[in-house]
Amino acid sequence: MRGKVKSTVMEVDECFHTLTESFEPFAPEARPGDRRPYLDELIAKARADPLTVLAATDGSVPQSNQYQATSAAIIYKGHRELERTCYVSGRVTAPDAELNAISCAVRLAVKQANCQHIMVFTDSMGSAHRAVDPSVHSGQAFSLSVCRALQEWFEADDLRRITFVYVPSAWRWDIHGEAHRYITELKVRVGRRKTDNSIDTLRSQAAHSVLDSWGSTFQDPTYEGSEFLELTNLQPSYLNGGPWLSTFGHSITEFARVCQCITGHAPIGAYYHRFKINEPHGCTCRAALQSCQHILFRCRDRYSVHYPRFLGDIAAFMKYNPTAFGFTRDPSGVG
Repeated sequence: MRGKVKSTVMEVDECFHTLTESFEPFAPEARPGDRRPYLDELIAKARADPLTVLAATDGSVPQSNQYQATSAAIIYKGHRELERTCYVSGRVTAPDAELNAISCAVRLAVKQANCQHIMVFTDSMGSAHRAVDPSVHSGQAFSLSVCRALQEWFEADDLRRITFVYVPSAWRWDIHGEAHRYITELKVRVGRRKTDNSIDTLRSQAAHSVLDSWGSTFQDPTYEGSEFLELTNLQPSYLNGGPWLSTFGHSITEFARVCQCITGHAPIGAYYHRFKINEPHGCTCRAALQSCQHILFRCRDRYSVHYPRFLGDIAAFMKYNPTAFGFTRDPSGVG
């Protein structure tokens, strides 16, 4: 290849370097054990047990925004199908649709007679964990439904148990493949009536809206390069409930305290003084006024390796001082 552009700034090589490294994409060591024989043996034993109920679940979120997400659950005992259901989950994320399907499967399984073991086959173990987690999260109502149904079911017999088994959806394996085929048959458009929206869906919509707005704004010649310095990709972790900037990991608390510090809306003495709030204006180190600058640079009660001047420094300061720029906890432990 002849070099067409040559100057003191750039030189073009006249020939390409030769690749000498070899690859073995199908080497036996590169292919871990197949999970199918394990699943085949597992379901064979479960089908042979007359006290075991099998449940296959799947959730589907279409790529087009014109259609709603769907969830499906099929209940078996041995080789005999007992029940199946497929329904619309609204405009939700894939984990929400999977959680909805698991919730439906569990509530159907606990109603079956002569059942001591429920085995749920799912392609989303994250949703399976959330199904038995009653804490506040997207789809908590379905988790509470699962927990209440299982609590009543477990109390009736100490030998009862439930097992979640992971099955990759792409395998189209056995009863889980049947659930996948069943759910793809249902396609429901988004109508004029208001559909269900989960917390994660609203986060996703807000995040993508802001990213689209940022992309169009940055392409504006009057804005590009004037106030922008790209340090890292701005990718929100909304599905995990985390903040926008990777500097803070998934700690929403630290992110909130940093925002309060930067915007000047932190619950500190200077804020109370400005808005005439009946709270102490002084600092714990006996300074007359507790301001952001005082806490960051001069307060003797705060630990800092060096003066925080950049975002990473402020993030480190918040980690070393977990109570800085945060609300004071109630002595009784509430709040």
